[in-house]
Amino acid sequence: MKKRPQGGQGKTPGQKVGLTFAERKRLRELRHTLAGNSRNQEKPTTAQKTITFKKMYRDGTCQVTSDYYTRMVEFFDINYELLEIEEQGEILEEYSKLLNFFDPSVRFELFLFNRQVNEQTLMEQFDIPLQGDLFDGIREEYTHMLKMQAAKGNNGIHKSKYLIFGVEGRNLKEARAKLVSIQADVVKNFLAIGTRARSLDGKERLRILHEYFNQDTMEPFRFSFQEMSESGSSVKDYIAPPGFDFRYPSRFKSGQMYGSVHYLDIIAPRFSDELLKRLLDIDDNLTVTMHMQTMDPVKAMKMLKGALTNIQKMKIEEQVRPARA
Repeated sequence: MKKRPQGGQGKTPGQKVGLTFAERKRLRELRHTLAGNSRNQEKPTTAQKTITFKKMYRDGTCQVTSDYYTRMVEFFDINYELLEIEEQGEILEEYSKLLNFFDPSVRFELFLFNRQVNEQTLMEQFDIPLQGDLFDGIREEYTHMLKMQAAKGNNGIHKSKYLIFGVEGRNLKEARAKLVSIQADVVKNFLAIGTRARSLDGKERLRILHEYFNQDTMEPFRFSFQEMSESGSSVKDYIAPPGFDFRYPSRFKSGQMYGSVHYLDIIAPRFSDELLKRLLDIDDNLTVTMHMQTMDPVKAMKMLKGALTNIQKMKIEEQVRPARA
């Protein structure tokens, strides 16, 4: 058995015997920090604790973290494919204005949600309220026609499109003022595109979360803020599934339903909307989300110049390689 060299005896040049005093001190600090973080991060023990937002307010403002708040707008389809090329170009230009409207401080997300709902919920969305005038007969006939077409064509799949945007704020009052201003401009931009849009209140947002987490049951959403306050329960008690299971490497389980998440990293000179259209045409439970955040123009130009430099370098290398061969 070899004896461990003591002091500096028997040590080969460049070989370290152990950690220095400063390294051992730094290691103790890191271990202490990691131990503190593991104690502070409580592991969720219920389905409710797995849902991470903090609070949902009646006006539709959702407090996600201590200083981050969001709101949600629903928008509807337009007959883009049936339009002339010039009209399509105008819509694309207005859509670009909508995306460029958000500054780098505002994060936003397109949330495209296809889910199977029960027949009653599906039909209720086509009800046109009667006004007590001479046009009620037309409203009833139009409602009946919409319900008949829905029963024939979508196999019970309800397809919705939402835009979610969020800002940071020191408190609810500050964040709400920013969100209300952004929301009004977002609705105006959608109207300029040619589609109707509306903001969602807290109950409507909770209903969507309930449908998202309970896609296997299709139970109607029953909730009121007054009932919740009287019972002392949380909004998460009304939307959470029976349980989550994340033990599987390639799939998860929500209630009795299995799901899978896929991330698309697409690098192409031209990106068509045909892929997205085909995905949304699938008559099954499907969610597509696109998270976006605009960049500062100076940073964007630097990134583009860096990308162009790399492309030029690759081109030169490809030209030199055959010459060397």
